[in-house]
Amino acid sequence: MFMKKVFLAFAIAVISLGSASAQETSGGFHFGGGLRLGLPMGDFKEFQGIGIGLELQGEYLFSPMISGTITTGYTSFMGKDVDLGGGTSIKTKSMGYIPILAGLRVYPSPNFFIGAKAGYGMFTGSGESDGGFNYEPQIGYNGTKIQIALGYNGWSKDGSTLNHLGLSGIYKFN
Repeated sequence: MFMKKVFLAFAIAVISLGSASAQETSGGFHFGGGLRLGLPMGDFKEFQGIGIGLELQGEYLFSPMISGTITTGYTSFMGKDVDLGGGTSIKTKSMGYIPILAGLRVYPSPNFFIGAKAGYGMFTGSGESDGGFNYEPQIGYNGTKIQIALGYNGWSKDGSTLNHLGLSGIYKFN
């Protein structure tokens, strides 16, 4: 319950910062939101199906070629039937994923970026949550109002790693 309150407070702060910064920087700060699809990889794909969620992003342009980002959201990965052998299978429970990431992007051209984000990621489900180190290198397209990014998301804790490919489509509000 505590982490849900922290996440809510963080999301409100990002939205407030986005509104204030957008007015002060006249185009240097962009705030947006959109959809995220997640495709589990490695061991993660053995017990979870595709993920669908929402993403919030703030991006501050330091120069035409370099920006900083902050990202959060919620993605729900669907449980799947797992064969235990001997004709027995179980249905795993869905898991929620909440990232809180900050990063840098380089724009080799005005509409193409390469970047990396790192921070804290948390998986939720069954009334429990488990957080750990989270990272996501990514590439993407940046249009006037739309941004599309493809990233490789890795989450690590105590030697365990869960990975997924993430595809985000962001609509920029300003």
